[in-house]
Amino acid sequence: MVDQLKVFFTINDSIVQFVHGQVFFLLAVMMGVQWFMQRSRLELARALPWLAAFGALEAVAVWGNAFIPLQERLLPPDVIQNLRFLQLLVHLLTFATLLGFGLRLSEPAMPSWAAVYVPLVVVLVATAILATNRALTSGVDVVNNATVEALLRYALCLPSALLVAYGLRLQAGRLVGPLKNERLINVLRVAGFGFVFYALVEGVVVPTAPFFPANTINAERLFEATGIPVGIYRSIVGAVIASFLFLSLDAFRIETDRLNEALQRQQSLMAERERISRDLHDGTIQSIYAAGLMVDDARHMVEQLAAQSHNGAGRLAERAREQLGAVLAVLNKTNEEIRGYIYDLRRSVAGDEDLARGLLDIVTEFRIRTAIPTDWNVEGCGKVTFSPEQRQHIYQIVREALSNIARHASATHAQVELRYDACDGRAGAQIVRVRIRDNGKGVVQPAMRTGRGLLNMRERAALLNADFNLESEPGKGTTVTLVIRKLDGK
Repeated sequence: MVDQLKVFFTINDSIVQFVHGQVFFLLAVMMGVQWFMQRSRLELARALPWLAAFGALEAVAVWGNAFIPLQERLLPPDVIQNLRFLQLLVHLLTFATLLGFGLRLSEPAMPSWAAVYVPLVVVLVATAILATNRALTSGVDVVNNATVEALLRYALCLPSALLVAYGLRLQAGRLVGPLKNERLINVLRVAGFGFVFYALVEGVVVPTAPFFPANTINAERLFEATGIPVGIYRSIVGAVIASFLFLSLDAFRIETDRLNEALQRQQSLMAERERISRDLHDGTIQSIYAAGLMVDDARHMVEQLAAQSHNGAGRLAERAREQLGAVLAVLNKTNEEIRGYIYDLRRSVAGDEDLARGLLDIVTEFRIRTAIPTDWNVEGCGKVTFSPEQRQHIYQIVREALSNIARHASATHAQVELRYDACDGRAGAQIVRVRIRDNGKGVVQPAMRTGRGLLNMRERAALLNADFNLESEPGKGTTVTLVIRKLDGK
């Protein structure tokens, strides 16, 4: 039976090589098309170019085993030697891209630069060694080629394949949280085991070479023992890897579905916010405004009664007038706050916007409502993106600070400043400062520690991971400073 298999596969060796290469070529096409057609935030997606390059180079290297022997009868020996040398370089590039794939999958356990620079250094050093070896040897013989290929497989293919298996296991663990799909996670784990077997059939079963273990465990010994060439085993392993990695592409569909669901929820939330703001404006605010008018009318009547009364009745009327004035102040403050909420709701519905534009709207509204001269200044040209929630925290801090100026500071002038500073030394970090000043009477120390509005501002600053500082001296005004350190995409 073994002899029959050996005869069959020897006759059909070219077909075996073609099928072997075709398996990895299909892997390259599938991964390349997926990477080109769909951009994803998953770490697995960023590694697809390495996998596509690996599959394509593996196919070229394998097809060389069928192509070069066919040309030996037609081309001069020196041309065949050059082709064999090029095939070794393709093997080197194949294993280097496999290493890059494994390093990319292993982030952040490995630094991000490693996926690019480590394979590049490996290729440059190995190419220099191969070129030197070729220059020092008189021609490229079969034994020398097999020895070099065996060394490449031991030194580069074997550890790279095991690193990929480890990286796929890491990716499976990271997808548990965002995707919550047990089937997909198992698919990635099986693909990882596939690369373990790839390490065995590609990195352990090597061409025969005059050193251990290549002189004991090699492709020729396997063929003699089983009658099945190593190319069949490699084709089967490659087909398993390609199949399960293709199934793993379902992760991108799941991610897209989740993003679409999140977008639909956000749109529903925006519509609900718009409805609430409309109902507040058309219903609640109008009722409060009408109540305020009635209280104001009653206050005027009490004033007239107090003017016409004497002694005790006059004092009671005066107290009633003061109470009505306090109620009117509360109604006006409530009206102001609800208008602010409506403004913020509609601002959030508008989606992504420039922070400076939003702060300018708040300053303009403050000027009109209070008639306090307020300067607005923007420094720097940094463009920092904030999420709607982050912008709302900043707006509310500025709004609260301006509200304190209007109600407590007795100020005749205010200033709001937005400043984009240079990076603070950390990669991708940018500082955004928001400063609100006034020339009022200042804040007393107990209020600085226990005031509800100031506590709210500090809580919002904490949610932003920002620094909040309030400086005030009696008679010298107050300065509120918010310092936000924004990392790239965070």
